[in-house]
Amino acid sequence: MKKFLSCFLCAAMILGITGCSQNEEENGEPTGTTEDDNPVNVSDVDLDLNKEIDIKGMELNFLCSYNVISAGDVKPAYVYFNETYGADIKCTQVSDSEIMEKLSAMINSGESPDLIDQRQNSFPYYIGQNSYMALDEYMDINAPQWKDVASFIDGYAINGKHYYYPWAYFVSPRLLIYNRGKFNELGIDDPKTLYDQNNWTWDTMKKCMTDFVNGVKGEVPDAIGMYGSVATSFINSTGVSMVELKDGQLISNLNNPNIDRAETFLENLKKEGLSRLEYGSGEYNNVHHTPVISGYAAFQSVGDWKITDYCKKQAKDETMDIFFVPFPKDPNADKYYHNVSTFAYLVPAGAPHPEASCIFINCVRLSKTDPTLMETTKQSILKEKKYTDEQYEMWNYFQTVSNFDPANLVADYAYNIDTDTCNNVITKLCEDVPFVENEDTQTWTVMRSSMESVLDHSLSEINTSLKG
Repeated sequence: MKKFLSCFLCAAMILGITGCSQNEEENGEPTGTTEDDNPVNVSDVDLDLNKEIDIKGMELNFLCSYNVISAGDVKPAYVYFNETYGADIKCTQVSDSEIMEKLSAMINSGESPDLIDQRQNSFPYYIGQNSYMALDEYMDINAPQWKDVASFIDGYAINGKHYYYPWAYFVSPRLLIYNRGKFNELGIDDPKTLYDQNNWTWDTMKKCMTDFVNGVKGEVPDAIGMYGSVATSFINSTGVSMVELKDGQLISNLNNPNIDRAETFLENLKKEGLSRLEYGSGEYNNVHHTPVISGYAAFQSVGDWKITDYCKKQAKDETMDIFFVPFPKDPNADKYYHNVSTFAYLVPAGAPHPEASCIFINCVRLSKTDPTLMETTKQSILKEKKYTDEQYEMWNYFQTVSNFDPANLVADYAYNIDTDTCNNVITKLCEDVPFVENEDTQTWTVMRSSMESVLDHSLSEINTSLKG
């Protein structure tokens, strides 16, 4: 069954920043800069917001795993918020794996923070756990900055209440990074050119991987075609989600034949030695950029946050040519389907300053819609992340959901459930198929059979919590 995004199904979009262990996502903290590294001037920005609200002198406590307000894509909105309203934000940083435990402790002690980063399973799992505050009293879904995404936000409503206002929308949140200079040296087709020609498919990607390994194996015996977590990217390219949202309930599609076909393709890549989850160990682990830069691996599969690591390396070496493409099209699919996700800041239950928190959320959203703040944010991103203009253009295209037909977008809830099931079921099904390195090899079909009932039980418990 093809999964098309109606207004309600738009709610299925969640950004891949860890709610469960998803390999490098757990360490995917956007890089911040100091004021000297990335000075921001918003004196020419005048956002369409109510400036009569008196929050002067307030300091919002933002529970996060990185310095949110120094990140290149958020800093201009923060500076505007600070200078316009006279309020400030203090970041309370904890490790990514501890953030929800910390939030629970703060709520239980009556010291809730004002804001928190979205976890991948914030919606629906943690909303069902009463971790967040409904924002209907403070947010206007009909305001200009929200009008184009109002159907998405309505899709996230739980029992008629809106907890989740995504300010960022990501098409193909996972990307394949490659060394374009090395590809040219080996005479391999450029994936970006194949993408532009509408010829970037599973098959042409596999050919690139095979040509790369064959081209370097004389010098690099352990060369690999691809490493890193692919999550549900191949599955979603068939037009199907592993876990979907239907009539307010989460449903498993593990037995869908399209999922079987995608998993079999990945299983065969691994059996043929073209793909694995990690490249070596130590400095060549699954989050490091060295294998691609040094010509040991054709592709690294990463969340879009990882691009900046490559760009900063490239900025110091003008001979380097690094680029990236989305996951390829399923050659058997009727459309080029992409996974789609969203990202938001949420207001925890018991937050002391929800109105001020919502003003900040509005400022950040306006960095995507107000022309002047958009340009300031672009320059901030270029300074911090060190993208070239070409890289920024490609990245920003996939950050703009209006560039895509909603019928081509697939939302997946597979990673949005409880952490134990994520780690013990979803991660294995999406990232460790098959266990060919082990003496006891488990194929996709064996793994599916052994884990299906565990997933169904988890979804049943979450569905019960969502009914209130």
